[in-house]
Amino acid sequence: MIQNKYNILWVFILTASLLGAFLLVKSAYANSLELPDYAFTKPGIKEAYSYAKLNQVNLEGLPCNCGCMTDAANHGGRLHSRGLIDCFMQGDLNSGGKWDKHASECGLCYEDALLAKSQYDKGKSKYEIVEILKEKYSKQIISNKTVWGNSDDN
Repeated sequence: MIQNKYNILWVFILTASLLGAFLLVKSAYANSLELPDYAFTKPGIKEAYSYAKLNQVNLEGLPCNCGCMTDAANHGGRLHSRGLIDCFMQGDLNSGGKWDKHASECGLCYEDALLAKSQYDKGKSKYEIVEILKEKYSKQIISNKTVWGNSDDN
């Protein structure tokens, strides 16, 4: 009879341990920012989407250099007008806006958001970051023109 009580006790301990482990793992992988599934394709993309969610105003007004601010046809039919933040979301997520998949598929967008994050962390102003982005893309030659002007002018 005593052995039966110990068996029940061990079953209880094992069950509680498994349940605790499950809850621990579940909380470790929780999506507290409610990021979309496509934000988890790479660690950098997740970091950029997290930053965009928590720091929307920091990405507003920063230029996007992939063409989404000038060519709506090649960017999901939506012209991005607020700056780099539009690559991550449509409108304000806190006021009925929704996520945009664009930045998860565009290396320029999410990498520029991470560049902006690192520059803000260094104490740079939005104006300084705009200038850093302009300088970065004034030297990048894909054709005879860059987003910031004709490469022949450099």
